[in-house]
Amino acid sequence: MKYIDIHTHPFKEYYENPLQVVNEWYADNMEKMFIVGTSREDSIELLDLCKQAPFMHPIIGIHPTLTVGKADGDFLETIIDNSVIGIGEIGLDYHYDDSPSAEVQKEGMIAQMNVAKRHGIVAMLHIRDALEDAYEIISREEFRDLKIVFHSFSGDKDYVKKCLALPNVYFSISGVVTFKNAKSLQEAVKEIPLERMFCETDTPYLAPTPMRGKPNISPYVMYTYNFIADLKGVDYETFNQQIRANIKKVFGV
Repeated sequence: MKYIDIHTHPFKEYYENPLQVVNEWYADNMEKMFIVGTSREDSIELLDLCKQAPFMHPIIGIHPTLTVGKADGDFLETIIDNSVIGIGEIGLDYHYDDSPSAEVQKEGMIAQMNVAKRHGIVAMLHIRDALEDAYEIISREEFRDLKIVFHSFSGDKDYVKKCLALPNVYFSISGVVTFKNAKSLQEAVKEIPLERMFCETDTPYLAPTPMRGKPNISPYVMYTYNFIADLKGVDYETFNQQIRANIKKVFGV
């Protein structure tokens, strides 16, 4: 069975030869990989990488801990091309004391969401310790036609229920769901309809059980697919086909 990883970071920061690495992953069990930016530098890097193989798709964006505010949107407009399928990972991260202020992060998030809106592509969100502030933004009328995906979703089942009232919001689940101490997330995933769900690795982070402690790689997304299929009580092939259909519907690939 082949799999799609909608969030991975095979950058020179982590690998001597990213193209060789992604080709090895593709030969293993991958159908597609969405290469996701976190900075100006790696957003430029990934655009070049994705041109070298048709199974990679670029998502460009500035992470909230690196945002400078509204100028992030202006920058993305200077590098975006027709191959880009999303803007991410963008959002809010209040975890670290040395991150930009909440106000600057909100400016950066909104500016980049507006890029996604203008180009008719997906906004992929990184939200950490900021779920309520994020909801206030994504629920605004101006973003009702924007497809929004929570990357490595971390909310609970009550947050899921609230977001499900917004028909344009989707949830991408990482290997965290396989952890023994992730009971709250597992309960949240039970609430998410199959039609509103994706799977990802966030490589090289968050390796799923049984690969915890190792650097994550995109082929390990298989473990997350299978864990969620078991959690939802559906067979592996049916779940895989549903995720593929979701990706076609939301990302257009």
